[in-house]
Parts: sequence; C-alpha cells; structure tokens
Amino acid sequence: MPLGTPLRRMPIPEDVGDLLADLLGKPTAVSKARAFDLDDEESQWLTARYVDDRDVLIGACVCDLPFAAMSATALAMIPAVVANEAIAAGSLEAGLRENTYEVVNIMSKLLNGPSHAHLRLTELVDGIPEDARRLIDRAPGRKFYDVTVVGYPNGRISLIGS
Repeated sequence: MPLGTPLRRMPIPEDVGDLLADLLGKPTAVSKARAFDLDDEESQWLTARYVDDRDVLIGACVCDLPFAAMSATALAMIPAVVANEAIAAGSLEAGLRENTYEVVNIMSKLLNGPSHAHLRLTELVDGIPEDARRLIDRAPGRKFYDVTVVGYPNGRISLIGS
C-alpha cells in the first residue's frame, strides 16, 4: 500500500445490518463478534473472493453455511424450513448458491470506497482457499459479525479487506 493511502474502511455492524435488511426485506440485527476459528472442523465455510482490476485478491467475505442458507432463502422469500434443510444437509443446492452469490456480490459495496482500489466479486467457493487464508492473516481490515434475520437461522460472516 503506497505511503499516505488510508486503510480500507471496514463497515460497522449497523452498516451491514442496514444493507442486509434492505436487501432481504426482513428485520435484521448485526452485532460485532469475536474472531471466528476458521479452522473449526465442525463449521462449514464459504468464501466470496473479491479482486481488483488486475485480478489480485484484495478482499473476501467468509460466511458460515447458516448465513449462506439464511441469506439465500430470505432473499427469495423462501420459508426458513428450506434454510434449515440446507444446513442439515451440509450444502446449498444450485438455486440457493446463486442467491448467496447475489448477496455477497451486493455486500462488496461495504468494502468499496473512493480512496481504495475497486474490488469486485469473482467467485463463491466452498471452504477457505489458501490465498484467502493468507489475505486474512495479512489484511489490515478484518471484521467479524453475528447476523440475525427474523424468522431465519442465525449466521456469521467475516469481511476482510486490504
């Protein structure tokens, strides 16, 4: 990062909650969380990979399966029972995965700003790839959030930006 370039602004929980409430059309509460153990073998993670104009990874949104299932079903106004079924099955079917992709694509605006390299979503992958883990270790911006959407399972996300 060039000298004098401000750090990427990381969103406060209220910003994340407002965006998700507007997007999902449901009352939403987001609170600051302690750092998650991303090596917890009982949790299933999905990683949205955000790159700059040179296709260099500069940001990520790591979410747990409950967040992915909750946001995907709430976005499409699908009953929460479908989110619970996806969580129990341990995976998202194709339509829910596409909806999650749309949610994390829109969430990229939380990391964009006029004084930073623009980032864009390139893919949503299962797990946390090695390059995303390196980004998490070195990025100056890391925030962890607990997310509650009324009537749906609770989820967790982490936004990372360099």
